[in-house]
Amino acid sequence: MTILRLIRGPASRADYDAVIEAVKLATRHPLGLIMHGATDIDGGIQLAEVWENEEYARRFDEEIFPTLKELGTPRATEVMVFELHQLVTP
Repeated sequence: MTILRLIRGPASRADYDAVIEAVKLATRHPLGLIMHGATDIDGGIQLAEVWENEEYARRFDEEIFPTLKELGTPRATEVMVFELHQLVTP
């Protein structure tokens, strides 16, 4: 089932940019990722991601955690997952 994940954390925009560059998210899309977006919120970062299913999202988490640790980037403090009834993409 397609899911939406909303992820909040204390990372700065610089932290976020460093992680995205390290994992080459703009050019090497993880299996199952449909959409990824980020915004600054309350002194941290909020991500919105749409995945084909929760297993793909978990797999990406496992791949990215070592990069977060290596860069000293704080991990998310809140993750909300919603099953999508419908997803429309142009």
